[in-house]
Amino acid sequence: MNAYHGTDKNSSIIIVGPPASVDVTRGGGELGRGFYVGDSLALAASFAVGKFGSNSAVVKFEIDESAFLKLKTLIIKRRGLVWRKWRFFKRKSVTSKYLFGVDVVCSPFATIDMACQFKFESLSAQNVLNHHSDRKSL
Repeated sequence: MNAYHGTDKNSSIIIVGPPASVDVTRGGGELGRGFYVGDSLALAASFAVGKFGSNSAVVKFEIDESAFLKLKTLIIKRRGLVWRKWRFFKRKSVTSKYLFGVDVVCSPFATIDMACQFKFESLSAQNVLNHHSDRKSL
């Protein structure tokens, strides 16, 4: 499974390694604390350039599908539900804290129709990204 993470150049070097260094306890997003990737290279690149300008980078993950399938995954199918959860988390100031208690959350983005996001939130999920995927900075 291919997935993309938009970031800055220094972070991409740390993430790719060696050793690989994804940390699911850092950062947050629409669905709370975790490490976010998406299925769209264009969206990851656009996010990175918008946030980091000329210092932007995209990390491509080629995730071992057998390892991914062993993770407990929550699927949120509706964009409206993601949007409501995101607004609630922002109101409660928990966008960098909230966990669903699964390994991975797969959902649409709250405000973008064109792509899917994956939030890796557990140490098991972190292990898959660090030890069961090929990573390269684009």
